[in-house]
Amino acid sequence: MCLVRDNDGIEVLMVQRPETSRFMPCVWVFPGGAVDDADAAAPPSFGPCTAGSDWRVAALRELIEETGVWLTTEGARTMPHTDDVFGAVEASPYELDQDALVYFSNWITPAAFPIRFDTRFFLAVAEPDTEATYNTDELVGLVWTSPIEALERDAADDWDVAFPTRRTLELISTETSAADLVDRLRSLDIVAPVQPRLYVDDHEARILLPEDPGFDAAGPAQHDPEILERLMRVLAMGGRIPAELKGHG
Repeated sequence: MCLVRDNDGIEVLMVQRPETSRFMPCVWVFPGGAVDDADAAAPPSFGPCTAGSDWRVAALRELIEETGVWLTTEGARTMPHTDDVFGAVEASPYELDQDALVYFSNWITPAAFPIRFDTRFFLAVAEPDTEATYNTDELVGLVWTSPIEALERDAADDWDVAFPTRRTLELISTETSAADLVDRLRSLDIVAPVQPRLYVDDHEARILLPEDPGFDAAGPAQHDPEILERLMRVLAMGGRIPAELKGHG
């Protein structure tokens, strides 16, 4: 869930995964997680149950679990953390707002990765004074930040940021207000899946998009059983590896 607010420009909510995470330890990401079986049968307070609504329910639920932010039909609310999100929302006077979520991106991890995900990105806008607190059972940090500052921290190696997150920050940084960003994303006719490829040589490891030079040539290597070994050699020589592969060395 990409949650933004206006505060002298757009700010985006980012959280840091703990060092003990099996996937992307210590990496800065947007709040989110996996779709659970229960999301397909969420209570009425989570909005109508329609085709594909389990993705939206999961986004709303994960935002609550990780940051305490409820996106309701009356606006964003910051509430205490709870282990029973469905029960807490059902017992409250609020209804969550699936319509506040703008689906704008679908990333599929490269075939070479040992852990793979088909991830949908949603964007929602919170009020400028919306606060959030991170769930210490799941995260070790939380901050509202401008997309430019987040990108600068990543470039300076102060933060590890996953490739799809970085590209999303670059997208957000091109707009000056949350309203303009929402208008731009709602105008998308179709959200096509994006599946990058992993490129590794003796000196570097990079993630390539279809428009990048070398993307086509990297195709056969996605199923090379030695690609991860080569990547670990790059890391041993002091090179950077994609954040999505942290924790697999």
